[in-house]
Amino acid sequence: MGMHNFGGKRWGAGLLDDIRSQNDQNTRIIGDFTKMVRLAPILKRMHESVAKDENWRMHFKEVLVQCLKLKWCSLPSFLDEIESACKKLTESASRYRRQTLQTRFFETGDNFYLGMEFPREYVCWKRELADNLISRAYMGVTTSVSAPDLLMHHIDRLWYDSCLEIIRTGDVYNPGARHRVPRLFLIKSYSEIELSKLLLGDSFTLSQVPAQRFEILIKRPSEVVARNAQGFLVTLLPTLKVKRESNLTRTPDGNSESNVALATFPVAHFVNHRTMRPNETRTGYMYTFIGDEQATPHFMRYR
Repeated sequence: MGMHNFGGKRWGAGLLDDIRSQNDQNTRIIGDFTKMVRLAPILKRMHESVAKDENWRMHFKEVLVQCLKLKWCSLPSFLDEIESACKKLTESASRYRRQTLQTRFFETGDNFYLGMEFPREYVCWKRELADNLISRAYMGVTTSVSAPDLLMHHIDRLWYDSCLEIIRTGDVYNPGARHRVPRLFLIKSYSEIELSKLLLGDSFTLSQVPAQRFEILIKRPSEVVARNAQGFLVTLLPTLKVKRESNLTRTPDGNSESNVALATFPVAHFVNHRTMRPNETRTGYMYTFIGDEQATPHFMRYR
């Protein structure tokens, strides 16, 4: 398996960029699951998305309304705070202890999986940002326990979207190969576009039936053939206005996004000089360490 620093040039500049191996594989992303992604480009793209991408800006507005129960008139200042925090995060990239992060990336047909570690500095920044937004919104009043987690979940979603784009656009393929890696969307589109502008396999919803999701099967100049979650085919005009959906896993009904399509969780490990120790408070029992800081130790009877 190859180890490539996505976000950094592979071949160099000038003449070196023109001299390429004759037997180099240009589709190593298929089935190749260990990659190194550079940190700075991820943080830079996060800031660009929040500052310039209208879909991401609208997404965070809806998240703020959902988490903090804000009124729309209050959203611009909160959105500016998120953008400012992302800018500071980008500026602090050089101070991160680790400049490359290991990822496990699988791509097999219409399924993909990206698993990776988060830097400690990013985790602290994310928590601080969520706490600041919540304290501003509630002014010391106790809020929902799930509000910070929900905010941080969508910040992580922005991270993963940026990371996937760094992998997709990374200069590590032979000429033309990277253009065959699909663009993966982690949020839906909030503005309508013509159906003809979507790619084969993209999913979308219609304004008439926003709860039903369709996928493009065939594209022709005069028509687009799509199917819904139940497999029924429809023929639509290419000029029809639609909203693009995300590529994340759906629930069994095929329409709603799965709750585990994107999940992050802390991992902690104990270092022990022995795997089992007597428990002083429970006579006749001993407990074993299983490596998870939040887990309850497993008690076993012994004689």
